[in-house]
Amino acid sequence: MNLWEYCGKHVKITVDEGQSFTGRADLYTSALDNPNGVETLSIWQDDSKDTLIEFEIHEIAYIEILSDNPVVIAEAI
Repeated sequence: MNLWEYCGKHVKITVDEGQSFTGRADLYTSALDNPNGVETLSIWQDDSKDTLIEFEIHEIAYIEILSDNPVVIAEAI
């Protein structure tokens, strides 16, 4: 599983326990850059736009891409 490929995409992550989370994948951290030595992917959860959830690669059972449209961070006025 190449977690970095999901950055910027709207995804549904299902964890080992069967619980699912949907949101915009925003931050990938490689095992080399992570102090605990584990790859992670963080998403901004849909039902709470100010909640960033981090998943370690071993927690993820499945990732589904819901949309791969580019993310607009800010628009000029």
